[in-house]
Formats: sequence, structure tokens, C-alpha cells
Amino acid sequence: MASRMLHIFAVNAAVEGRHTYLSRSKEEAMKLPDLAGWMGLRQGGLNTDEIELFPVSDLAGMALSDYVSNAFDLDGQPAGQTMARMNALDGHVLLVPDAAVAGTVETKPELTLIASLPMARADHSSEALEPTKEIYGQPSQDNVGWHSKNKSRSGLKISIILSIFVLIAGIMMALATS
Repeated sequence: MASRMLHIFAVNAAVEGRHTYLSRSKEEAMKLPDLAGWMGLRQGGLNTDEIELFPVSDLAGMALSDYVSNAFDLDGQPAGQTMARMNALDGHVLLVPDAAVAGTVETKPELTLIASLPMARADHSSEALEPTKEIYGQPSQDNVGWHSKNKSRSGLKISIILSIFVLIAGIMMALATS
């Protein structure tokens, strides 16, 4: 399976506003420019519900590399030069997980690819562990068979209650006939 990637672009065109998860949830998302076209994709080749477009100044002093590491599930921190390139950006940035792209990206002059970072994915390579005494320790003798002991006790209680009920019913019938 191919690694999932997050692509970080510097926006070289004049853009106003922001299009982020937060702005979409508040229904404040901007009317987007032709981002698919800027990426060399056909119309509909970019799922804009998966991307973020915002001015770096929105981060209020937080480094872009820190934001990306916190907001996306990256497979580790961006390395030296990549981190420096990301943190040197100003103006608008476009963050695009490859899951949002249908087709091959061939950027136009409006975008500059700054970094493509691997995103974490589930590791299904190991076998599931079976519960063993090495993992969970030896079961307590007080708990062994507890469920079955309680089950037989509740059966005994029901039998006693039914016997008492039958005995009372028999006594009442005998009194009613005398």
C-alpha cells in the first residue's frame, strides 16, 4: 500500500480569506479560487473538504511545522531543511492530503510545492496478542468459577422461593376448604 502524504504548497497568487476545518464547521469558508486548476487537475479532481488554505499569520506565532504536526497525523516531525522551508513561509499556504486528489498533480505558477510529508497509517503487520498469564498474570483463585457459582446460587434461590410460594398456596387452599 502506498504511503499517504500531506502536500504543503506556498500560494503565489493573491488570495483573501481562509478555508480550514474550523472555518467550514462555522460555515465561514471562503469562495475558493480554481485550486484544482492550479494543481493541474481536471474540474472535480480536488476534494476541497479535505484541504486547508489559510494565511500563515493565522497561526499567531506558531511555526507552520508545529501546526502541521499537530493538525495532521504525520509519520514523525518534518526534518531540518523541510522544517526550515515550511517555517519561512508567509502569505497563504495550501495543505493537501493526497486522499483529496484524484489525478496527477502538475502545479501551475500559482503554487509552489514546499514539502510532501508522510502521514501515519495503521500498522497491521503484527499478530494480535492472545490473553495469556504472561500478559495478564495468573487469575485469582477467588475469581475462578465465580460466574458459575453465582449462577447456581441464583438457581437455588429461585427454587426456594418457588417452594415457599407453593407451600403458602397449599396452606391457603386448605384453609379455604375447611
